[in-house]
Amino acid sequence: MIDASNRLYPPRLAVLFVLATVPLLFGAVHPIVQSGYVCLVLAGLGGWLLLRRAEQRPIAWRWLLPMLILLGWAAVQSLPLPISLVELLSPARAERMRQVALLAGDARSLIPLSDQGAASLHQVILYLALLVYFLALRTLLDEHPTFLAAVAGVIALVGAGEALYGLFQFLRPQLGVLWLSISQRAAQGTIIYKNQYAALLNLCWPVAVGLAVAALGRIFAVDPRRSTRRFGQVLRNLNRENRLVGLYLLAAGMMLLAVLFSLSRGGIISMLVVLFTLNLTLPLSRRTRLTVAAVLLFFLGGYGLLLGLDTVVNRFNSIDQSGLGRLNVYLASLPMVSEHWLTGIGLGSYDLLSPVYLKGLPAQVHFDHAHNEYLEFAVELGLPAAALLFGWLATLMVRAGLGLSRLHRTEEARSTAVLVGTAAFAALVGLFVHGWVDFGWRLPATLFYATTLAALVATALRPRPGRSATHTRGEATP
Repeated sequence: MIDASNRLYPPRLAVLFVLATVPLLFGAVHPIVQSGYVCLVLAGLGGWLLLRRAEQRPIAWRWLLPMLILLGWAAVQSLPLPISLVELLSPARAERMRQVALLAGDARSLIPLSDQGAASLHQVILYLALLVYFLALRTLLDEHPTFLAAVAGVIALVGAGEALYGLFQFLRPQLGVLWLSISQRAAQGTIIYKNQYAALLNLCWPVAVGLAVAALGRIFAVDPRRSTRRFGQVLRNLNRENRLVGLYLLAAGMMLLAVLFSLSRGGIISMLVVLFTLNLTLPLSRRTRLTVAAVLLFFLGGYGLLLGLDTVVNRFNSIDQSGLGRLNVYLASLPMVSEHWLTGIGLGSYDLLSPVYLKGLPAQVHFDHAHNEYLEFAVELGLPAAALLFGWLATLMVRAGLGLSRLHRTEEARSTAVLVGTAAFAALVGLFVHGWVDFGWRLPATLFYATTLAALVATALRPRPGRSATHTRGEATP
């Protein structure tokens, strides 16, 4: 007789494989590498979702409907449409195509709204794979609660490995990023851009903190908010499993240090935002929260001084000049929004049109991204679709925050699922803050990790048997 858990082993293995390997080759930024993961998710996890017969809790599809609408709209942008319709929806796009047709002597009756054309579908398929990945992971976490520890553990382990590699790069820049050389002394791990590297680590280290806090709860064997055991009693209760708390905190400390020496100013500011959010949201006593934060900051400050905090300080000394440069890019990008406010220019098209619109900037510098995810999505999707996207994300985050705050007043507050879910929520807050000044959302590895954290938050909020209606009201999540 075959145990049911054995039949579910391949999808769990696929999830862990994605988490463990997707950052390794430059964050899967290369289209060929990215396509491999997309195929694995769509064919493997998607096929498993279609063929499985096990009982499961229905998915709240109303929360996924905006994502489906956005995917449909992005696909429509890539489809050939009658030029008369394009003239009505996007006059600026139609005018560009007239000029191209005049130069090339090729008059076309069908053109897409996207300047990337069918190439934009590559991004659409990636986002579809992320949706399938989320649904599969939610299902696995619901059916196998112990799988959450494995997922969180892999995130912490990968983050620690990336942090260690990045710190070695800072000390010995000749190491490079895999086989590529580094243009400046900074921690980058296996990611080409240090800003994306910092964004990825800011998704990992809060999970390690959540695991450490969960281990502390097992040490005390009571609600950590009301623990009164003495230090000696705590030491006598330590066992092999709970000694992992030190390893988790060490991993988190290394990742914090690597973010600091990535020299990504946006990443460092986002890191501080995540620290502040964790300090507010973790269901611990004020003294315990301050103690954990103090330990991490002491580790960060001590080793930071050894490695050279003056490098970080000097990096922030030029923030005025850098900020002015980013502001100029934002202002130069606004005509793209105004001329394509309804339909956008298509996913990935900012790279093509930036040389046309970004006037008054250094000619030798090519801006393939706006360094502001909110602005870039408004340009590429159009204002109505971008408003739907950001309104949907904001609504989900607000509801998740309220749901977690209600859970923190129950006995479930000390469970691993809630503690890790709370840490994941804080990490996502940091990602949304970082999106204002960088383009970390464009890295496939970051998207897979952010989707994983969203699944962890949704799992923490999942209604459980015995939870009172007072605590479950308003917690419905996809």
